[in-house]
Amino acid sequence: MTSKLVTRALEQEGLSSILEARERGQVASDAETLEALGRADVLVLGAAADIARRRECSDEARIYVPSPPAQTTSLVVIDAREALRGTALLRKIATLRLQGPLGARIVVDWGAMGLEIGQIALSFGATDLAGPMASRRGLPMLDAEDQKKLVKRREIAAYVARAGFRAVFVQTDDPGQSLFVAPLASRAHVES
Repeated sequence: MTSKLVTRALEQEGLSSILEARERGQVASDAETLEALGRADVLVLGAAADIARRRECSDEARIYVPSPPAQTTSLVVIDAREALRGTALLRKIATLRLQGPLGARIVVDWGAMGLEIGQIALSFGATDLAGPMASRRGLPMLDAEDQKKLVKRREIAAYVARAGFRAVFVQTDDPGQSLFVAPLASRAHVES
């Protein structure tokens, strides 16, 4: 359920019609829609993208470990190749959600973009996260290649839960093997 404040902001920014079209199974891509997306306040744009994401995709946020899957027409990967950062990046993710195919997966590589941006991106239309993870035992380790801190499974699950989604871990480190999806049953059962 969307609050009256958000509904009013969506109407004022001209984004309600975009959401209504998506609910009817249509992706609006006319000049008026593109203009509305470009001029909209970034927080209202994020709210619209979050509404679309929640309607079109489940509450599941896939966590691809240790790397993102290959990009396809229905799966977009935001990784180190992306030059945008901060609010410009969040605006791009929200626009991808509102202009992209219905139910498309948008994966943010936290190893390249940062875990905080990854978490926020989930509320701006992204569906999934990807990145390296620490071993099950001991303290987080440093990745020798880029010296970024690796995080533990429970940390990622908590970031995802705080964004309002359910973490589902997908192993991507064996290219010859199909993706293994292992849902989190509860916090008590999350491996560290």
